[in-house]
Amino acid sequence: MAIIGKIRERSFLVLIIIGIALLAFMLTEYFSANSNGQQAPLSIAEINGQQISPQEFDFKVQRGYENYQKQTEQELDERTKSTIRESVWAEMTSDILVGEQLEELGIQVTSRELMDLVSGSNPHPQVRQAFTDPNTGQFNPNAVIQFLQNLDNDEATKAQWVDFERALKRNHRMDKYNVLIKKGIYTPSAFAKEKYNENNGAMAFKYIYKPYSSIEDSTIEVSESEISNFYNKTKSDYDQKASRKIAYAYFPIVPSAEDQEETKQWVNKTYEEFKTNGNDSTFVNANSDQNFIPVYYSKANAPVGADTSLWDQDSGYVVSPKLVGNVWTIAKVKAIKMAPDSVRARHILIGAQNRMMEAAEKTADSVMTALQSGTPFDSLVSLSDDKASAVKGGDLDWFAEGMMVKPFNDAAFSSNVGEFSKVETQFGYHIIEVTEKLPEVKKIQIATITRQVKPSKGTYADLFNQANSFSINVTDIESFREELTKNNLQQRSAVLSENDNLVQGLGLSRDLARWVQDADQGDVSEAKDVEGAFVVAIVENVDKEGIAPLDKVRNRVEFLARQEKKAEILKSELNDASDIGSLAGKTGLPVENANVTFASPAIPSVGLEPKVVGSAWALTPGQLSQPIAGNNGVFVVSVDKNVSAGEPNLAEVRQNEIRSIASKVDNGSVYNALKDKSEVVDNRSKFY
Repeated sequence: MAIIGKIRERSFLVLIIIGIALLAFMLTEYFSANSNGQQAPLSIAEINGQQISPQEFDFKVQRGYENYQKQTEQELDERTKSTIRESVWAEMTSDILVGEQLEELGIQVTSRELMDLVSGSNPHPQVRQAFTDPNTGQFNPNAVIQFLQNLDNDEATKAQWVDFERALKRNHRMDKYNVLIKKGIYTPSAFAKEKYNENNGAMAFKYIYKPYSSIEDSTIEVSESEISNFYNKTKSDYDQKASRKIAYAYFPIVPSAEDQEETKQWVNKTYEEFKTNGNDSTFVNANSDQNFIPVYYSKANAPVGADTSLWDQDSGYVVSPKLVGNVWTIAKVKAIKMAPDSVRARHILIGAQNRMMEAAEKTADSVMTALQSGTPFDSLVSLSDDKASAVKGGDLDWFAEGMMVKPFNDAAFSSNVGEFSKVETQFGYHIIEVTEKLPEVKKIQIATITRQVKPSKGTYADLFNQANSFSINVTDIESFREELTKNNLQQRSAVLSENDNLVQGLGLSRDLARWVQDADQGDVSEAKDVEGAFVVAIVENVDKEGIAPLDKVRNRVEFLARQEKKAEILKSELNDASDIGSLAGKTGLPVENANVTFASPAIPSVGLEPKVVGSAWALTPGQLSQPIAGNNGVFVVSVDKNVSAGEPNLAEVRQNEIRSIASKVDNGSVYNALKDKSEVVDNRSKFY
């Protein structure tokens, strides 16, 4: 079990099983009908005709939640949940998309290969970590074989190991596929030379340029038919993802004046009681927002925000209440002592990860006996399970009071230099020797009561009623804006893509995001409780995936259509010249110089002009171009010279190209390419 524990701690593999029946019960209501009374989708996604059921997806998500909490020992917030769901989605879609390729190519992982991954000469890193002898630092394949032979004796451990092997096999199969792609990379000589010249060749040219802004917009009329024609011929430029734009009113939940006064009165009353109370730590734990911290501080290492005058006072002194921001603080000198600010110590840890605590204590007692009998510390430090400090003779360097876990801290700061002590912590048994101490200074223990000014239930209800009234009075975007003015509120906006389950800038807003995904254009939400506020939203716009309609991109289309007409006018002005000098004399425009590369098609003081640079690259020295419509205006160029990049080292160019493509493969470009070319119906927003 200890071995499996180590693998579980170091891996993101999912090892906790949630009952299918429980998940089916949790999702039954939604499967029957969605919030609009319409039939909900039967699958959470469909990829190339293969469905992913809601039960299957949620099963893996819940296992991900459980595994994260076991690894981090932290509660899950909505952002972390969203990240885990995205990770599960990527894994499941990858299994389908890449899995199709693996099956077609016949890529498998044999039983022999799998055994080699766990007990061979080059095992998987997680297996190597788990089965490395802590005393020798050597991997022990016999320990793996013995472990596998005993799996049938523990069904829970066996199930965990099977899960681990399944993930190991999956990852190795993917690795073989990626290696196959990388080994198939080849750069032909012609392509290598072209690539080298693009990156290293340079060109100098002269140009005359007339910007589009030289023609006033008001002088160029663009008809409806011209706008429509331009839109139709450039439709592919207006491709859009599905999204929804909302406007919302924000009602922050903040304490009222009555809440502030009520808290102040409570603080003053508590202050009087605190001055006479004799059990400070219990009083703090019973009344403060934060529990008592039993650490002694010197003036030099005072906690942030502490009143430094406390170090000049006697035990029992209480500082009058102070309000910083929205938090009241009352501080009391609980105790005073003389002690060093920091100590330096070394230790030998007899850990309990691979042994019972009773066995760890027996080993620790043996080490203590040996040390007290005169055995050098350095000769025993190899027994320590803390390998990071063992390589330094067990040295932990200097540490201040409170930096170590409490039993270790208390033993280190109460021991004399050169004295050995044995102490138990959650890590096992430590044999500690204090090697150095700073001089003793005055240190105090501070009992601190904190009380945040929070909105009362009455304030909460009043703000909800205000937001709810706002929602009732809004019927469309015009009345929404009228209510904003009436309530002295500013309009806020957000855009949600199809599977967003949070509103950017609103923190925990999953309920609001789900409402937005199901709402129609013009719908108004009820008052939604988000993190620290109530929100009322109206759906301003719903964009479907595909080509954006003309009315949405009209301003852009009209601008570009007008620019196209300007380009024709400017081309006619810059035409009919034999050389760049005569064109300058004819137009009165200055001749400018530019030095550019094909890989970086920017003209200094003008901007990015790939079309102009690309056209110049096709000219021979001295040749004058036809007028070129660029991003910022119309250009005429004349090439002075092309600076050759020289003959490339083809082997080096090829190697660089291989490394570049291999890096893209390792970073998921194959999966992304497969996804872009696949038919993916994603219904996650209907469930999360």
